[in-house]
Amino acid sequence: MRRRSIALLGAVSSMTKISGSTFYFKTLFPVVWFGLLTLFLLRAGLTDERSLEFVIGSIVMAIFGFAFFKTTVWDLADEILDAGDHLIFRKGEKKQRVRFEEIINIDYKHMAAPERVTIHFLSPGATGRRLVFNPPLRLNPFSESPIVADLIARVDNARGAQ
Repeated sequence: MRRRSIALLGAVSSMTKISGSTFYFKTLFPVVWFGLLTLFLLRAGLTDERSLEFVIGSIVMAIFGFAFFKTTVWDLADEILDAGDHLIFRKGEKKQRVRFEEIINIDYKHMAAPERVTIHFLSPGATGRRLVFNPPLRLNPFSESPIVADLIARVDNARGAQ
């Protein structure tokens, strides 16, 4: 995990990035997917063997790809920072600060690609009532993320302290 110092309201605090990189999932993979489909359609249009099945298949795959990316990839937060007693979420230009006491539930799907952690909040903020991120990659993809286990324990402790 990377630790860095960030100035917030004049005070400097040490924060840890607990989210994984989203460049591959949110940018590179969709560009490759739609780029290859475009090449397939161009090839089908430029050759003498114009196959209607080939064109329809490419269009169906583009629709499937768009639906897949919209529901499982493009909703991922760009960065999650752990500031000790709260988390800071960044998704695009929007930022939201959430204390552990405000977290209702943490859902973790570790057998999905990409892995998804969904954090549900008590009240909506700049990013809504929930936020989804992917934890950093681990050597053993079948093991549970230690970051998620730590977050769940800290949320339980914060709720118990109320």
